[in-house]
Amino acid sequence: MVTGVRTQVACFGEALWDMMELPGRSPTAVRYERVLGGAPANVATGLSRLGVRASLIAGLGRDSFGEALAAHLERDGVDVRHLVWMDRRTGVTFVSRDARGQPSFLFYRHETADVSLTEAHISKDMARVRWGLLGSSTMMTSDLRAATMQFVTHVESNKANLFFDLNVRAHLWRSKEKMRDAVSELATRAAVIKASSDDLAALGSEAKALAFLRTRAPRAIVIVTRGAQSMTAIGPFGEVTMSAKRSRCVDATGAGDAFIAGTLAVLIAQRACPGTLVWSDPRLWSRVLDVGRRMGQKAVSRAGAVTGLVRLDSIRNFASTPLS
Repeated sequence: MVTGVRTQVACFGEALWDMMELPGRSPTAVRYERVLGGAPANVATGLSRLGVRASLIAGLGRDSFGEALAAHLERDGVDVRHLVWMDRRTGVTFVSRDARGQPSFLFYRHETADVSLTEAHISKDMARVRWGLLGSSTMMTSDLRAATMQFVTHVESNKANLFFDLNVRAHLWRSKEKMRDAVSELATRAAVIKASSDDLAALGSEAKALAFLRTRAPRAIVIVTRGAQSMTAIGPFGEVTMSAKRSRCVDATGAGDAFIAGTLAVLIAQRACPGTLVWSDPRLWSRVLDVGRRMGQKAVSRAGAVTGLVRLDSIRNFASTPLS
């Protein structure tokens, strides 16, 4: 457990187990491996492996799955003091992949701990950080929304900055309008917004979705990732675009989460936040994209969202090297 030091990034949202489908001895005999899941948990783990002090705010069940998940996080150095223990089941998701490594999810999360946070669970102490991370899925119920906005309020009152991962899951929403309203409410509070091409497609065309985000968050940096094609950072420096490096994709489940961990690691290492001189330097955002790209490559190299995030010394050193 992290003690005696201030946490740098608080990751808010879900923690669960992904039951990863793996090949068996025959086409009809499959097996499953339990691996860490939940975007905020993945990001917190990636950050910790990069040497960033990260905490996770999430609901876990008082069961063997919850205990094992907390132990997994603690072994990686994640600050687990703000996990919320509940008399509910720990969330589970079954994951299968196609030949290109693209995942499909079957959720078993009805009334589980990961979707049961309320406003009463969220304290100001949880947000005594430099950055708070969250996604849009915690806005899908009234209790989760209240907990989310409480976290956002505490992040702001502690003069920290908000990193918003769109992470749109259209099937979770009763209507596209409610989804867009939730995205809008969080985007207006964010310093950085990260969206994949799939996230933008859920909101409309890329051009229309970017216009939607820029209208609601004109001061935010918007980062767009386009899978194996390219990535772009948009802000007061204009646009910085970088090609994605071709690599074998075993499992794309945690690529975006690893990218975000790399992004935040650079911002922490370079002491970059709104109002600093470096914030408008295109070299910073080129470094962000490059480190994010390297982390994404690591993530897709093995089955499981964080399984491939090993031997990160060179990435950690590159993230902290002075800009030139």
